[in-house]
Amino acid sequence: MFLVQLRMMNLIKKWLIPLKVGIDEAGSDELTVIWVHGANQSGLSFQYLRSLTRFKNELVVEYDTSHKFKDNLAMLSNEILKVKGPYFMIGHSLGGLYALHLTKHVEVAGAVSISTPFAGSWTADWARFFVPTYQLFRDVGRRSIPIKESQNIKLTVDWTQIVSTKGNVPYHGGKNDGVCTIKSMKSRKDMELIEVPHTHFEVMCSDLVVEIILGRYQKVLRSKKTGNAI
Repeated sequence: MFLVQLRMMNLIKKWLIPLKVGIDEAGSDELTVIWVHGANQSGLSFQYLRSLTRFKNELVVEYDTSHKFKDNLAMLSNEILKVKGPYFMIGHSLGGLYALHLTKHVEVAGAVSISTPFAGSWTADWARFFVPTYQLFRDVGRRSIPIKESQNIKLTVDWTQIVSTKGNVPYHGGKNDGVCTIKSMKSRKDMELIEVPHTHFEVMCSDLVVEIILGRYQKVLRSKKTGNAI
């Protein structure tokens, strides 16, 4: 009984106290954090990460995966521009791809993408033959327009890609996290790559991911304050 109570107290402490660094001290008023969820999810998927990062200025945007990528991108751009920039993007899976495209439309100062298949999905390529009307497969195939266009986007900001390495299943065309191949997640050479021993969805309830987000946010904020290029 005592052990159960102790675990409950530790859990409550985690939800009430930010990890390691206080965002208040980091001057978070100067950046707005934009959270972009993954396919067929919602902003609720960030609940754990948000409870520990506790950014003062943040916006959780929503989109419908059944809509075309370009239409969602336009809608997200308009929504983000309603709040003060510059922006620090945090995107999970497909949300990371949207975050990358958003660098062409809003003032992005830095970003952390989580388990994003920047080279597209081999699974989506063959799955399209079975469900040809499913918009997600059209948007994330290796030769899809969003993927091909993203490869022409040259990053000029600090960007960290969290690569989830556990959860391998046999039908994704290579080592994967249960959803995306590691090869696709590690395909870009202009990003910092950090491997974490989680599955595609475990990353969303990981203290390690929280620490990475806080550390990269503060790095971008310090660079902005000093005026140094990253």
